[in-house]
Amino acid sequence: MSDSSDNSIPLETAVAWTTEWRAVESSYNSYNDCKGFLIPASDLQSVLNEIAGQSGDKYVRAYLGVDSATNKEKLILVGTEPDPVKGVGVIYRDLITGYNGTGKMYDFTQPVPPGSDPASPLD
Repeated sequence: MSDSSDNSIPLETAVAWTTEWRAVESSYNSYNDCKGFLIPASDLQSVLNEIAGQSGDKYVRAYLGVDSATNKEKLILVGTEPDPVKGVGVIYRDLITGYNGTGKMYDFTQPVPPGSDPASPLD
């Protein structure tokens, strides 16, 4: 059972989702099989630091991309901030320099494989 306070999910759910990705989506292009991304903790902490001063719920948005020069999948992470919109609710706006803030877009991930954990049930 998941602990709703930390948004964790059971191993069985993670295995089901990653299995589905590999079976249906991971070979969607001519680049590579993509099982996941390896993210340096220090870089992840940088994006979290950008939103640390916000009150209420805090979110980071992830975008998938491909670097055509290297044919490598990319995971681009950006901090967000809540923007209450009348009649809509809250929209979480990307914090991007030159768009609406001073935030950075982080391209610090490596697609997996390589760098996977062959003993992991998610690999």
